Amino acid sequence: MFRLLRNESGQVSILVLAISFALLLGTCLLGSIAQIMVTQQRLNSKAESIALAGAQELEFNEAHACDVAKAFAITNYGLDTDCITQPGIIEILISESNPSPVFKEVLPSIYASSRAGIVADN
Repeated sequence: MFRLLRNESGQVSILVLAISFALLLGTCLLGSIAQIMVTQQRLNSKAESIALAGAQELEFNEAHACDVAKAFAITNYGLDTDCITQPGIIEILISESNPSPVFKEVLPSIYASSRAGIVADN
């Protein structure tokens, strides 16, 4: 009599289905986070190379260093950059849109900055 009232057949199937769904969702989220991290690292590399291109001009013509860095960014990466120069230092800020559709609403753009300069002779 108790066996008819407590039929537990099918509970394992529901549990396996729920665990499979959770694993699939976790894999999708981890993939999106990895995609954002790779984009961030690539953007950091781009910012560093743009800053170094501008720093090469600092020694000869500091007022023209931002123009050189911006031209380098547009020519090589197609990116518009924000640039600030100080005596012997150039600072670059760039951004790209987030490639992950999952986190695009939360994090619409990814930013990177870099600073480069020249060593003063003593």
